[in-house]
Amino acid sequence: MNKPSLLADLTLIQISDTHLMADAASNFVKMNPEQSFLSVLADIQQHYPHADALLHTGDLAQEACSATYQRYLQQIQALNMPYFQVPGNHDDVACFPFYQQHNAAHAIDLGTWSLVLLNSAVTGQVDGWVDEAQLQQLEQILAARPQQYIVIACHHHPFAMQSHWIDQHKLKNSEALTDVLGRHQNVKLVLFGHVHQESCNTWQQISFLSTPSTCVQFKPKSTDFALGHEAPGYRVLQLKSNGSFSTQVHRLTHLQQNINVEISGY
Repeated sequence: MNKPSLLADLTLIQISDTHLMADAASNFVKMNPEQSFLSVLADIQQHYPHADALLHTGDLAQEACSATYQRYLQQIQALNMPYFQVPGNHDDVACFPFYQQHNAAHAIDLGTWSLVLLNSAVTGQVDGWVDEAQLQQLEQILAARPQQYIVIACHHHPFAMQSHWIDQHKLKNSEALTDVLGRHQNVKLVLFGHVHQESCNTWQQISFLSTPSTCVQFKPKSTDFALGHEAPGYRVLQLKSNGSFSTQVHRLTHLQQNINVEISGY
């Protein structure tokens, strides 16, 4: 891909939790995730056609198989911008389209910024964990880039969402991750999915941000599993060459939400 100029500001798009089915016509809790995903991509293409990169923070698939991922890749490639993804708990690492191998941390240099991809998905588990090898690699990546500003991406939420059921499935070794982050002054953002809602937490001047799902949303601050009526969406981040940033969430309010809010899980 063409790397941005060292002095250029960057536009980074974050999408998450597409939960695509093996059959594009299949529904998921009475909503077609394929249609809502394509609507999100169309909105991105219309409003941010020259974005510098797109990041997907996991759960690309609800039915994880090669056909689902190949269809995802065809659709995302039509945006004609660099794209990256990290796996979620619903994904299958055996056929997930990794940037490189799945058991390593990876850094993508974007001018004055660098995007670091972490795999927090654990096979057979809903909750997350970043293994020790990746944490060591993250330490090395950060130490080697003291003059760059860092965005880190993983699937699971490091901090509680005040939602009992989803907080049982958070990143279980968050302290190990923040121990690494706390030793470096250039980490600006940690982006994640999993929670199907917009959130922002700050820890030692690092912003921890989640983004809405491109399909169904989880009801915030809910004791038990519950779906919300909010529209699908995505996050846009404007990364400045001086290390500052701004961000906003776009929701596709025109999409009809005829979801089944009575279900007890997904």
